Amino acid sequence: MTKTIKYHFEYGCLGGTFDRLHGGQKLLLTTAFKLAKKVLIGITTDELAKRGKKIHHLIWPYEKRSKDVLDFLHSIGISDDRIEIKPLSRATQYADEISELEIIVLSPETYGRLLDINDLRREKDLAELLAIAIPYFRDENGKIVSSQTFRELEMKLKQQIKRKDDDAAAL
Repeated sequence: MTKTIKYHFEYGCLGGTFDRLHGGQKLLLTTAFKLAKKVLIGITTDELAKRGKKIHHLIWPYEKRSKDVLDFLHSIGISDDRIEIKPLSRATQYADEISELEIIVLSPETYGRLLDINDLRREKDLAELLAIAIPYFRDENGKIVSSQTFRELEMKLKQQIKRKDDDAAAL
């Protein structure tokens, strides 16, 4: 017996850098696919990903970030016919221009962008997007987990290794 799933929406979207896929990003993706039959995932281009981000030189390339998202979605049983991944070269791209979109899933970090998106949609006579906001994802100490957290840890590790190598070379 095949189980029929009823989705609340036909077409949703979300966007982000998706560097070092973590629990918060996985919650964002999972939420979107629980609500919408098909989801457009905008993943920032390498150029956009580096704008305004700390430790941007450690951000993984677009190809790796998009593959990680796709691999995660496959691991939770999402089929390719429900997934649409596109490169984002500007923050509101796709969300402000595709009329069929109904919802956008956002984190608190990007929630403010909804106002810009819906302003642009109204200017184009498109229906506003309904926003679904997920909470911040926190570690066991209550600290917000982000990709920047992992880049900072990687940078500290590289610095420690370099100091140990320098100390060993000085002997």
